[in-house]
Amino acid sequence: MDADEARDRMQEIQRIMERATLFTLLPGTAAVAGGLLVLAGCAASYAMFRSLDFADMLGISLGAQAAFCVMWFAIGVLGVLLEAVLTTRAAKRLGLVAPDRPARLAALSLTPSVAVAMVLTVKFLIPLEPRPEEVQYIVPVWMMLYGTGVYTAGLFSIRAPRVLGVAFILMGIVALLFFPGYGVVSAALSFGLLHVVFGLYVVHKQRQIAAP
Repeated sequence: MDADEARDRMQEIQRIMERATLFTLLPGTAAVAGGLLVLAGCAASYAMFRSLDFADMLGISLGAQAAFCVMWFAIGVLGVLLEAVLTTRAAKRLGLVAPDRPARLAALSLTPSVAVAMVLTVKFLIPLEPRPEEVQYIVPVWMMLYGTGVYTAGLFSIRAPRVLGVAFILMGIVALLFFPGYGVVSAALSFGLLHVVFGLYVVHKQRQIAAP
């Protein structure tokens, strides 16, 4: 095997790995759909308590608070289901191997961050008299922890998730330090708009790689 043939073979292997990763670990359509769901949730949240500060949910009735929590829980569950269904469908359509390893890596990378975020969220919301200044931190904390998990997952794949992870971390830091009272906007820009932009980028890359 000469040098040119070896280089061509390595490039083809890299192309196959990138193609498999983009269609399993990074489902672009699911990212777009999830981002749109978050944007809808942010709009509904603003309609509920007429404020850009998530802490103002404490001023609405208990029934409205329960509806608020159920809505966001449903958005999270629906986002996960969409990712699983669309990823599996894309993999089958392209004849790719079931994404066991990428899925495990993603789960192992994201689980600690999600667990910490859930514990902190419960800590902020469960007290008999939740403190608004603590509730304000929920969205920035979720942004930074989610970004950390995505970045860690990206260490085992391609560059795109690392960029997304860093973007979430930086946006979370800015939100925490300078705009804690604008959680609805922070969530819309990060989990909403950023996911949509990222998903569209992944879809574009998928089409480029899948093209003969």
